[in-house]
Amino acid sequence: MLATIKATVLHVNDTPASLYLGTFSLRQAGYHVLEAVTGGEALRIALDAIPDLVVLDVKLPDMSGYDVCRLLKEDPRTREVAIIHTSATFITAEKKVTGLRAGADVYLTQPFDPEELIATVNSVLRLRRVEREALANAARLEEADRKKNEFLAMLAHELRNPLAAISVAVQMLGQKDSNGLSEADARRRDVIERQVSHLRHLVDDLLDVSRITRGKYALRRNPLDLNTVLQHSLAAARPVMEERGLVLRQALSAEPCWVDGDRTRLEQVFTNLLDNASKYSPQGGIVTVGAHLSEDSRVRVSVQDTGIGLRPEDQGRIFELFAQLDAGLARSRGGLGIGLTLVRNLVEEHGGQVEVFSEGPGQGSTFTITLPLLTDTVRPKAIVERIESRRGEWRILLVDDNPDAREGLSEMLQMWGHTVAVAADGPEALAMATPGAYDVIILDIGLPGLDGYQVAQQLRARVESDAHLIALTGYGAPEDRARSEDAGFDLHLVKPVELVEIGRILAQLGPVKRGAHRPLQAKSA
Repeated sequence: MLATIKATVLHVNDTPASLYLGTFSLRQAGYHVLEAVTGGEALRIALDAIPDLVVLDVKLPDMSGYDVCRLLKEDPRTREVAIIHTSATFITAEKKVTGLRAGADVYLTQPFDPEELIATVNSVLRLRRVEREALANAARLEEADRKKNEFLAMLAHELRNPLAAISVAVQMLGQKDSNGLSEADARRRDVIERQVSHLRHLVDDLLDVSRITRGKYALRRNPLDLNTVLQHSLAAARPVMEERGLVLRQALSAEPCWVDGDRTRLEQVFTNLLDNASKYSPQGGIVTVGAHLSEDSRVRVSVQDTGIGLRPEDQGRIFELFAQLDAGLARSRGGLGIGLTLVRNLVEEHGGQVEVFSEGPGQGSTFTITLPLLTDTVRPKAIVERIESRRGEWRILLVDDNPDAREGLSEMLQMWGHTVAVAADGPEALAMATPGAYDVIILDIGLPGLDGYQVAQQLRARVESDAHLIALTGYGAPEDRARSEDAGFDLHLVKPVELVEIGRILAQLGPVKRGAHRPLQAKSA
């Protein structure tokens, strides 16, 4: 029976009869066969011809087959060559282990039937082909995953830039005298603001799934009162629920619920759950958020709705990536199918668990988050942060190639009393940022020609450069933040940023001190 793929086999044996019989059988099966009678000869031929497989006798006149096998496996040119050990003597388990550790694929004891030899060679080569195909597929998948992640990062950047411009414009309308807007225009402004926020969360969720599945994110843990996190999430969800005609109720714990957690990520968890309850509840529905401390030093938070409910089979897969319900209402209101996957992963990273329960379709759903509490010995004392507003203090250089975002933020900064100059690209920014000219430089990363990282590095290379550097960008991956820090930025903010957050950061800036750059803190960082 001929081999399906003609391969080259190196047959190594110092016994003439065994060498002839094995070579004859392999050639009859359609293989191209090379021969060697010593270990040194086998090594020379293998390095010259690079066979697909070596049938290698263990006992050779100049060196053992184990040593030949080891040397072949150590050389990168022959590392992937398959090896079959043969021996005319009894092979102990210890010798088999020695051969396998040296890199052999299998053992044959002589004398062997020609059909046994051919079947073994066919099997080993078939296995190697499968391995190579699997490795090639894995490499293709890895490359596709890399390109996908690069695309998502670029997509996020391109989406965040226009979102930032729209967000600034809408927030400026909110900062101005509301009496200047009619009631209908004020409602329209609120709709735009909510939808911009929704789009921002979709972009963040899409990127977070990619990061979580690759293990490319890290929690920024601090002791925090979970009640505060819940209040922020409820405040963000309330306008959307009121617009949809839903009733939002809360029954939070009267006592602080101290946990070791990442505030931003936990807010993301509860925002997703509240958004989920809102989407799948009909007008007039009730969403109830409750939190209570249990006797096992844990806090349990429930988000209960009176919406479409879940079938038993849906409850088992609801947290799977891209899971979508089949119900008509669910399909019409469904998002990307990634929000609950994020919830599960983030909760588990906090050492907690998430569960869902529903009595069935039309009976509503209850999602329960359980998180471990901090012990009494590590619970922090309550600290009230006071930030005094400063007006007209800072000379600011704003660098952004998006004219709408640049002009909108510049106008807002000037309304707060700051002195603002603008630049559209890196070379212009470097030319304007002479030593001592500005107290704060707000710098976009994705600039044409000379990017924000390069601008920051050149600014920090100037001994006299002492301005606070703030990155304001659409790139928000952990590696982007790390690169910002390496380039010399004091803070990395991801677009779109709430204007109140920018104002808070500017208010907390200390005096500019040459050569001293204390990292700033921001909720969105």
